[in-house]
Amino acid sequence: MSEDMVKDGYEDIMNIDISSVAIEMMRRKYEYIPQLKYMQMDVRDMSFFQDESFDSVIDKGTLDSLMCGTDAPISASRMLGEVSRLLKPGGIYTLITYGDPSVRVPHLSRPLYNWNIVLYNLPRPDFKRPGGCSSTKSYLEPIPITEKGLLPADFVLEDPDSHFIYVCKKMDDTELRNIPSYPLTAEIL
Repeated sequence: MSEDMVKDGYEDIMNIDISSVAIEMMRRKYEYIPQLKYMQMDVRDMSFFQDESFDSVIDKGTLDSLMCGTDAPISASRMLGEVSRLLKPGGIYTLITYGDPSVRVPHLSRPLYNWNIVLYNLPRPDFKRPGGCSSTKSYLEPIPITEKGLLPADFVLEDPDSHFIYVCKKMDDTELRNIPSYPLTAEIL
């Protein structure tokens, strides 16, 4: 994805991974693209970077991996805290995941992150609707979530293998007044 972002005009892209092998492989593969930088790092401790030093953070699979590990809620909290710390006010954290809102929103909506969350759902690129039926549904329209951070009761997930895209905008203090939070419950942990 990073190399495609360079083609789209992005000029300073930092890629991190906990695996030094993956980092070295990508560094060699794209050594001819100076806009791409690679660092081996644990997302739960990115203290190498200063507070509010990033405009955007994109995550495709990292939070999902942490949610499968031991101490998942603690690891997720540490990672998301670091992402929030690194984002400038107005910065965007984009989470691309299979995790539906019932298992992601309680983690993302913690007040200390200062995020306004907008949810999208994208089917697989090769997804075909059953029976060739068409839909007027636009994948560019956000999906409203309920007060409890769930999908609306009438929401139909057309592709069960689709991705949820959470666009989390870091707000400043004046934007924080009316943002709901959703409790972490035993079922989520």
